[in-house]
Amino acid sequence: MKLSETTIEILKNFSTINQSLLFKKGSVLRTITQTKTVLGIAEIEESIPSDFAIYDLNKFLAKLSLYKDCNLEFKEDRVIFTSEDGRRSDYIKYCSPQVITSVEKTLVMNDPDYEFILSQEDLLWQRKSAGISGSLHLVFRGDGKKIYLQSTDIKDDSSDLSSTEIAKTKGKFVCVIKVENWKMMDGSYKVNISKKGLVKFTHSDIDLEYFVAIESALSTFD
Repeated sequence: MKLSETTIEILKNFSTINQSLLFKKGSVLRTITQTKTVLGIAEIEESIPSDFAIYDLNKFLAKLSLYKDCNLEFKEDRVIFTSEDGRRSDYIKYCSPQVITSVEKTLVMNDPDYEFILSQEDLLWQRKSAGISGSLHLVFRGDGKKIYLQSTDIKDDSSDLSSTEIAKTKGKFVCVIKVENWKMMDGSYKVNISKKGLVKFTHSDIDLEYFVAIESALSTFD
């Protein structure tokens, strides 16, 4: 089996959510943070032939990057990396699934309270601004007319605030997410906010979605 560039990029992104990954037979990959505040779900074009667990996903990706055109073979206890000409090979042993924080269920968000599009340009700009200021929170704020994506420290009135108008709304709300939970791949997203404590991000170009926990104590909804 060979992995597409898109699948490799998804795996790189998932390694920022959890260093380990439980691969399940089929085409759906799921990962979740140790704190269970970010869940990522992707459907890839390849079909994984069996269940197995990789403890260090970054090491898996680093081995993969050694090869210009890598073939993967999934054995009972290991994954084997082989060059196209067969001259070079590596293998990594699987780990026990019990040592990995994983999830098998797919969340469903019915009837979200707010829905809008977040463009890649606005996503990247706000991320960069948050990094420059050292902001702790990214905030979706509705003022009754417009929705803004802001970066700040919501607990500190003296902190920097960066703001981008992204949509229109009739609602008033403050939806706070920790910057450390802002794990999404680059791209544009449909955003669904539920007052029950979740934000769902659905990628516009690939079959990829994230569920991110809201900081309920810092968020307010009309």
